[in-house]
Amino acid sequence: MKIHSQTISLETKKQFELVDVTSYIQNAVTDAGIKEGMVTIFCPHTTASVRLNHNEPLLIQDIMKTLYRLVPLDISYSHDLFEVRQNVAPNERSNGHAHVKAFLLGSSESLIVEKGRIVTGPMQSLFFVELDGGRERELKVKVIGE
Repeated sequence: MKIHSQTISLETKKQFELVDVTSYIQNAVTDAGIKEGMVTIFCPHTTASVRLNHNEPLLIQDIMKTLYRLVPLDISYSHDLFEVRQNVAPNERSNGHAHVKAFLLGSSESLIVEKGRIVTGPMQSLFFVELDGGRERELKVKVIGE
């Protein structure tokens, strides 16, 4: 059994952004030389996520609208009460909303690898979901198999 680890660096530009990372993940699987196995994609950030869905611009707008309806920017988040919180970083953002969105979306996806290719549905793409951008970000990828 082989194990291959890789870090993918990204730079987002917007507060909310879906970055299609499907090709990056396929490249990591190809680099690993694994033909049959699993790949796990992990987002090590508390204000971002990894999700699998259809890469269609109007659907992306619908996802954004829904997330902002569920977790609006304009309500008071205790996380943003810097005068009350302890250990606040000097340049910390008011981003309680982004933490809550990331909590709801989750931090990882796992996909099957068959014949050296990631297995997705015909309309599925893997997205890095930026909820507090723009920033420099990373994804951690682990490919396991033979």
